[in-house]
This record gives sequence, structure tokens and C-alpha cells, in this order.
Amino acid sequence: MRIVLFLITLSGLVFANQVDWKGGYRFEYLEIDRPSLGTPYERKSYGMHALYLSPRLVVSDGIQVITRFEVFGDTHPSYNSYLGSIWGQGNSDSGAYSSKSNVLGRNGTSSTIRASQMYFNLSQENASLIVGRAPFQFGIGMSYSVGDGLFDHWNSNRDQVAYKMLVDNMTLMPFISRHFDDGFQQGSIIQDEGFLVMYDNKQTGNQIGVMLERRKASIGTNDVPVGTTNPSAIADSRQGDMNVQKTNFILGKDWDFFSFRLEAGFNSGELGLLKNGQSVKSTGYGIASEWFFKTESNWNYILKAGVASGDNPNTTDYEGFQFDRNYDVAFLMFNHRLGSYDLFRSAAIRDTVNMGVANSPDDEAISNVFYLAPVFKYRWSDKLDLNQTIAWGQLMTDPLVGGAGSKDLGFEYDVELVYKLREKVQWVNQVGLLFPGEAFKSPLVPGSEKNFTFGFATKIGLQF
Repeated sequence: MRIVLFLITLSGLVFANQVDWKGGYRFEYLEIDRPSLGTPYERKSYGMHALYLSPRLVVSDGIQVITRFEVFGDTHPSYNSYLGSIWGQGNSDSGAYSSKSNVLGRNGTSSTIRASQMYFNLSQENASLIVGRAPFQFGIGMSYSVGDGLFDHWNSNRDQVAYKMLVDNMTLMPFISRHFDDGFQQGSIIQDEGFLVMYDNKQTGNQIGVMLERRKASIGTNDVPVGTTNPSAIADSRQGDMNVQKTNFILGKDWDFFSFRLEAGFNSGELGLLKNGQSVKSTGYGIASEWFFKTESNWNYILKAGVASGDNPNTTDYEGFQFDRNYDVAFLMFNHRLGSYDLFRSAAIRDTVNMGVANSPDDEAISNVFYLAPVFKYRWSDKLDLNQTIAWGQLMTDPLVGGAGSKDLGFEYDVELVYKLREKVQWVNQVGLLFPGEAFKSPLVPGSEKNFTFGFATKIGLQF
């Protein structure tokens, strides 16, 4: 990787007329007192830090090559993310070599450098061609988020060919993206084919768009989790090719004192799986909305409301729909694993073998829930903001076979203090208080409880 980085940098110096850099750094420390909501507590406490550098090589007018390198990036095999490295990460093989003893040593392990993006951009007067591993975003990030927020941990990067056409305020973009290719032979691939249409008028604040996408996978590459003992499984076995269509809509409007954004997504098609001897179809849906209320005082308000369908274990089809994990509405709920069983039916997109409620990052996703989350924002001064959030949720379907328990998830109260040290530099402190509902305690799960828990996080981030 160091050789690759050197060659890319050298080629940029030789061939590029200009090299523009941007990047970001963040440090985070977090504690959650009782994520199990029962006994034992399974307390979480960890720090993470990460740095990314993104050079843009301007080869000539309209021709650019953009890359992104992760320094102290995510090294865990479970996820390919922007999580970063654990603060205090030592030598994992310290027991095999006395020279690498973490107790007797004086230095931490070195970090590898990974490239998460590399794509070619050919810009024309009213269009651009994008080829390579590029970020992909739609709407407010309910389904696809590029992960360029100050504290975003996840991304939607993919190998793609896209042609983006601009006509006044209208964007038209056909695309083909490949998520997996087994090698040089034909047919062993996972591929998306789609089209995006977006009208976005910055002057009037009108926004409306649609994205149609079809994902295809052959039976040899269809790796949706299956099995009768696999906790992540959504079916019993595979039987054929996957062919699922995803349709997303975005609608938005801005006024002087009010604005809103609403995104909806719908899945349909064959998953190529069998459950109880019957073919499994994908029928999930999700809706996320954000309503902004602006005043002339120091107070502003946001209402976040949405719904994500959940997989019903008593049916054959897969009704589950998961939001992008960058899309958060609360500090603890729908963000970190909580309780002693999978209420949100989101195990299909999480590591359930090597990670549990006590040793996992913020890898939970909004799924199988209807939620409301009003946010109260107070501008204390030019450099200090105080934000308060009250999040409430209710399950869409009981996550257990034969279950008929409560769907009440309770509510969470979060307080966030944001100190803006400089432009693009923030120090954020968060406290979350979770009052779990009856849904966390099921008579079908021995030992499940719904005790109060709280969490604390302090983090600093900057972008340049």
C-alpha cells in the first residue's frame, strides 16, 4: 500500500497541473453504562481516532482523478467502514513475540493506509463522466450516504460508471455499479443498474427526485445470510439468482421560516432464497422525514419522523428495510446495540459472530420501527450550541416467532453541547438517557430486561 501511495503521489507530481487536498481528523471517546439493559451490564467504553486525506489530481481542464486514503482507519475484518482505529490499539500478536509485548513495550502498533475511493471524473460543459470507486448519495441519506459528515462512520462507495447530465436545475444520471466480481470469468457478479432524476432549485428551495435501481446477483455470488442456526439468516437456503428493484423518492421545499425533506424507499423482487420450501421476495419499505422550524430568536426546532418496515419471522417474504447507518435520530437508540435480542431484525447487516452488545461499535440501523424525534436547538453564542433531542419509537412487528409482546420501545433524552473552536473545528459532548419500553423484555427470551441506561461521548473533529 505504501508503494501504491508513492506511485500515485509521484504520478500526480509528474502529470497533474494541480493537486488539491482535503481531509479530516476526528477523535471520539464513548461510554455506555448498561447496553444489555439487564444483568450483567456489559458496559462499553472505548475511544477511536481516524484521519483521511483526499487528493484531487487535476490532470488538465475538466480531467480529474480523486482518491481518498484512510490513515488509522478501520482494521476490524467485520466492516469496511470509516470507523477508525481503536485508541490504544496494541500489537495483536504480542503473545507470539516477546519483542511485541504490550505490557513491556513502549510504542503502539503501526497503522496501514487504505484507499477507499479512486475514480476518474471527466467534466464537460453540462455533463460529467465518473468511472471508478466513487461515493454515492441520494436524498437525505436514508439509503445511501457518502459519509462526509464530521463524525460519519459509514460510507456508500462502489465501483461504478455514471454519466451525470445537468440541464438547468435538473440532473439526469444513468449508472452501472459492480459490488462483486469473482474473477475473469463471465457471470459471477453482483451488479446494480439504475437511473437517477433530480430537480433541485436552490433559489426557490424546491427539490424532487427519483432513483430506480435494480440489483442482480447470480446464485454463485448470492451471499445473503441463510441457515437454520445462523442468527443473521433471513431464509433457510439459496435457490437461485437475486433480482431486486429499489425505488427511492425525495421531496423537499424551503420557505423563510419552514422547510422539510422527505425520502421514501421501496424494495421489490426475488431474493433467490427459500424459506419453508417457498421462494422469498423482498417487500420492505422505509420513509424518513425532517421538518425544520426556524425563528428569529436563538431557538430553532427540527422534527424527525419516519418508519422502516421490519421482517416478520412468521411469514415467508422478507419485509425488512434498513436505513443507512449514518442516518441517526438518537445517541443510543437505533445507533448502538441494546438489550438481549434483535428487536429491530437488523442482524442480517451486522456481525453477530464476533461482536455482541458489549463489544460492538455503533453498527445498529433504523429498522422495524416507527419513530418520532423532536430536536430543540439553542444558539447560546456564536461558538456554542445546545441541542436537546427526545426520541420515541414503537416496533412495527414482533421480532420473535410466535411473539405477541409489547411494541413499546420507550424514549430517550439526549443533550448535546457543540463548541465551535474554529471554522470547521468542533468539540462535541453528548449525554443520552434511555428509558426502555416493554418491548425490550420478552417472555420468550429468558433473562431479557428493560433497565434504565445512559451513555456519554466526547469527540473533536475537524475538516480542511
